[in-house]
Amino acid sequence: MTRLIVERVHRLSSRPWMFVTGQLEGDALRIGDELVILGSEAPSVLVTIRSIELHSAPAKTTVAVDADLADSIREGVVLGRN
Repeated sequence: MTRLIVERVHRLSSRPWMFVTGQLEGDALRIGDELVILGSEAPSVLVTIRSIELHSAPAKTTVAVDADLADSIREGVVLGRN
């Protein structure tokens, strides 16, 4: 199982996405991968990876996801695929 444990969420007004940084466990992520919010009461929320940032801190992964998910993704959320 691949999981991204969210540690930070940030947005830039110049980009249509929000950036999610966290600890990645399992397989590498690719642009276009679809994840769900694990442990959520609404697991049908799909999170599509739009970009992968290459300038993350060591041992951290930063991905871009659609900004309209801002109400669903926050620190402590776990994104994953089964």
